Amino acid sequence: MSFLSQSNFPRLWLLFHRLVGANADKCRLATMYYKGQKKVLEIGCSVGNVSQIFSKFKQIEFTGIDIDNNALGYAKKRLGTLPNFKFVNIALSDLAKTGEKFDYVLFANILHHVDDKTALILLKDVQLLLSDGATLIIMDSEKINDDYNLIFKLWYKLEKGKFRRHKHELVNLIISTGLSIKKCSDVPVSPDSLPFLKVGRITLIEVAVSQDL
Repeated sequence: MSFLSQSNFPRLWLLFHRLVGANADKCRLATMYYKGQKKVLEIGCSVGNVSQIFSKFKQIEFTGIDIDNNALGYAKKRLGTLPNFKFVNIALSDLAKTGEKFDYVLFANILHHVDDKTALILLKDVQLLLSDGATLIIMDSEKINDDYNLIFKLWYKLEKGKFRRHKHELVNLIISTGLSIKKCSDVPVSPDSLPFLKVGRITLIEVAVSQDL
């Protein structure tokens, strides 16, 4: 499946996530802690497959960032015409230098694409973008266990990501940056087309920031 990527075939990538990638569950988890915050940032928005859930909140100002121009172009085509949505090709480190602040910041299934060193840099950069009382959400696919069934293993093989972590590994990584955990859960997810079939697990973390530290 290496040929099927968000960059090479963004439309097919979106279809893949809708059919077998548990996209509906990811959208649900991405907004689990959303309480009407105005300025929303999604880091690594890809083709907007998770971004789309925020379109129902009319009061927000949504920004999605990614460094993959092809994927970002497709997100713009799908959602960029909404007056309160924008998609920007910019690295997180460069956005952090602008001084802009956000009230709800989301890492949606991107940290398993980077090694620990890069993840630490991202987690430190993001702290510069948090407004007072902001909510920081990290959700990421868990590392597969030996006792997972064949369906789990097949889905994980199809889903890209060389740096999946167990829940405790992700938690320790976050804590090592000086952040602390407010809430942490381990959630089974299902394909949109087969909601009764559990094919993976996602770690969902609300990070304590600002006055919550």
